[in-house]
Amino acid sequence: MPDELEKPSRAGFARGEADVWREVVSRQIPMLFNMFMKCWPNPALAEELAQRSIFDAVRGLDSYDPSKGSPEEWLIGIARNNIRLEIRKRASRPSINGDINRYLQMIDTEPLPDEVLEREETAEIVRSAMSKLKSKEQAVLRARFAENLRIDEIAGRMGTTEKAVHNLLYRAKISLRRELKPMKSS
Repeated sequence: MPDELEKPSRAGFARGEADVWREVVSRQIPMLFNMFMKCWPNPALAEELAQRSIFDAVRGLDSYDPSKGSPEEWLIGIARNNIRLEIRKRASRPSINGDINRYLQMIDTEPLPDEVLEREETAEIVRSAMSKLKSKEQAVLRARFAENLRIDEIAGRMGTTEKAVHNLLYRAKISLRRELKPMKSS
């Protein structure tokens, strides 16, 4: 793309113009997803990391400098940072020792991401934290992580848009983390 055509797009992106963002993000999400899949062949994790990268871009829009590169290059930089963070997070996790059947049973009875289930007392803690969430938040977490439904399937089941499901899932994860935080230290 010639530089003079790209500058209005960069400036519009920096100003947060919805049409420009929609265009850039719709082109970048499949690329980000594939980038994460190359690191970890886990579609749920790749989707979560792609979503996290877009949310990080929205939150960090003030740090985008159009003179330093295109929005696409900036998003790729954010995604690379998220890869590094995920690698560090995985390196600091304790490995799963002991009876693997016990972990499989917990996964079957409490439908949550594996990162929450790695501690021995997690099943009871998670049950308690989930019970404190709004019913819609519980439903979207169960649909996504227990039933492994795609976002479009959840949207159809809930009678809403995919965007609304993404937002609800994001808020539900934050709510669950908030509920788990005080329990983690006990």
